[in-house]
Order: sequence, then structure tokens, then C-alpha cells
Amino acid sequence: MKRFVWLCGIMLASHIAGCASLNTSTGTAKEQIDYWLDRQEYGKALAVVTDSKNSPSPAIPNLQETQEKINAHIASYEQQVIAKAEKAAATNDWGTAFDVYRDALSRVPDSTPLQQGERQLIQRHAEHLQSLELERLIAKGEWTFKDLETSKVAEANKSNSWLGRYLLNRKIANAHDLGLELAEYGKSALARKDLPLAKRILPLALNLSNTTEIRALNTQLQEALKPEARKEEEARTPNEPPRIAEKPLPAPRARAEVQTKEQTKEQAREERPATHGQEQKDTKRLMDEFRKACQEKNFVEAQQLMSQLKKQGVDTQEFQQLRKQLASDAATHVKHLIKIGVVHYRQQQYDEALNVWKQAQALDPTNEQLTARIKRVTRVTEKLQNLRTKGGAPQ
Repeated sequence: MKRFVWLCGIMLASHIAGCASLNTSTGTAKEQIDYWLDRQEYGKALAVVTDSKNSPSPAIPNLQETQEKINAHIASYEQQVIAKAEKAAATNDWGTAFDVYRDALSRVPDSTPLQQGERQLIQRHAEHLQSLELERLIAKGEWTFKDLETSKVAEANKSNSWLGRYLLNRKIANAHDLGLELAEYGKSALARKDLPLAKRILPLALNLSNTTEIRALNTQLQEALKPEARKEEEARTPNEPPRIAEKPLPAPRARAEVQTKEQTKEQAREERPATHGQEQKDTKRLMDEFRKACQEKNFVEAQQLMSQLKKQGVDTQEFQQLRKQLASDAATHVKHLIKIGVVHYRQQQYDEALNVWKQAQALDPTNEQLTARIKRVTRVTEKLQNLRTKGGAPQ
């Protein structure tokens, strides 16, 4: 009895499956093509056309027209797929972008535009991943340099214990390896003449590892930057002021009055305190210090000097260029400090994270993201302090 019921179940399932596939296995060739087109199964629709072509009595009378209809559907579908994948990639949703191409190619396996689009997506994904890895490496290098400097200063005030010296030497060795790794990226940037990227990498690599090769790469960088430096120097050089047209001599009768007025003005200038020359010297000194602070990336001092120069009404072309460059460099530095603080925070080094984020906040006081991070890490440290106090742990 059980075997009979089992056989009946198999027959019933086969019957249901046959009914479900009736629409695709029966009907005219035109109905089958419309069925596959509705489901965007373009490869299967083309297979019906191919079978009809190879048949001794074609089931589709107007094969050329049907072929063009399918091709039009495919062309529209290809455009939609490429646009959808591009939109996903633009928002860094790479998984969705790849899934879109995989699904589309399962429907149109021989589509050249889709195959090319997938290859381009793979290349863009690899380049984006490499860029992220480089940014991570730069952030790690900057954090390592700061950590190494801090460790050296801290070790200087301690007794020469073998453990402290051993840990410091390990940090120096790690910094050396990281500097060599960064130098390879800097060397590649120099080779393809990507000077902005080389300026970010090679000086940092030299701070981490003062080797002959890295010094040579930095020398090459300075040589490559000379034309750019000359252009900046030429832009800073003030143009020769236009000549003022000479006024015609006044009439003999009015000449005495003009001379009297000029003598009065001259006497007034002589009676004023001789402070104008000193103000110019002070402004020039502040401008020199501001230029130097910008070049040395001393952002806090540069911002303070910029405020003083603005109060004095300085509005030269060089000053405006330095202001724009300072704003750009400071914003980049703030982003790097935020990343370094995130690394500290994830490693539960909350005091270090707070210190780094406060440095960033000094450069960008209105940054709401920084304010939120500082509040969060402050709450964490306060809770930890309360737990230590309640538990009687040593401070």
C-alpha cells in the first residue's frame, strides 16, 4: 500500500511539473519567444530563433524581423544593466554591481557590451581597493611615526632598562619596514609623474626609515618639484606697477598755490609719528613666518599668523594662495588624525584617541564628527574611571 501511494505521488508531481512547463515546451515558436522575452531570458529566445533557422520548415515566417526585435530588447537591457551597475559602483556597493553583471550574463551569455562592462568593473574595483590599501598604509605610517616619536620622548626620561630599550627597538624596526613599503609606492608615483602622491608618501617614508635609497628618492622628488616651485615663486613676485602719467604743469599764476599746498602736505607728513615703516616691517615679518609655517605644515601656528595678517588688512595674491593651500592641507591632516584616532579607539587606547582627536579639533573646531567622537571617548574613559574607583583598582 505504501509503495502504491509513493508511486502515485511521483506520477502526480511529474504531471504538475509538466503542466508548469507547458507554456515553454509547447505553443508556436513566436509564443515561446514572447514568453522568454517577458522573462528577460534573451539567450533562450535566441535559441528558439536558431532552431527555427536550422529547421527544414521554419516555424517563424519572418525570421529577420524577429531577430531584430530580440536584438532591440537585448540592446535596451544591456544599457539598463550597465547603468545599474555603474550606479552601484559609484556608491561603493561593489557586491551589487558584480551581481548585476553575473545575472545579466546568465541571460545573455554572448553579450560583448556586458562582458566588456564586467571587465572594466573588475579593473575599477581592483584600482579602488589598491587606493584604499594605500590610504590605510599612509594612515598607519603617520600613526607609527607619531607613536615612535612619543615613545622616544617617554624613554628618554626613564632608566635604561633592557625591556624599554627592547620595545623601542622593535618599534624602530617596524617603522623601518613600513618606510620601505611606503617608499615602493612613492617610487611608483615618481615613475608615473604623480607628484602630489609622491609628496605625501616619500617624506613620510624618510621619517620612518632614513635609508640611502629613500633619501635618493626624496632628492629625485625635490628635483621634479623645482619647476612647480619656480612657478609659485613667479606668482608671488609682484608685477611692476604701471607708470602714472605725468600731470601737465599748472599755469604760472596757480603754480604758487600748488607749491604752497605741497609744502603743507610735506610738513604734515614730517610731523606724523614715523610708524608706517615699522608696520610694514612687522607685516613682512608675519608674512615670512606665515609662509614658513605653511611650508612646514605647522597648521596651528599658520592659522594664528593668518588671523593676525587678516586683522592688518593683508590681501595680496600670495596671501590668498597660501590661505587656500593651508585650508586644503589642514583638512587633509584633520582626516588623517581622525583615522589615527580611530585606530587608537579600536585598540582601546582611549587616552591616545582623545589626544589625537583634540589635535584635529584645534584645526577644525566646527567639525561635528570630531565633537561627537570626543564626547563618546570621554564618556568611555569616565565610565572606565568609575569602574576602577568602585572596584578599588589602582589608579
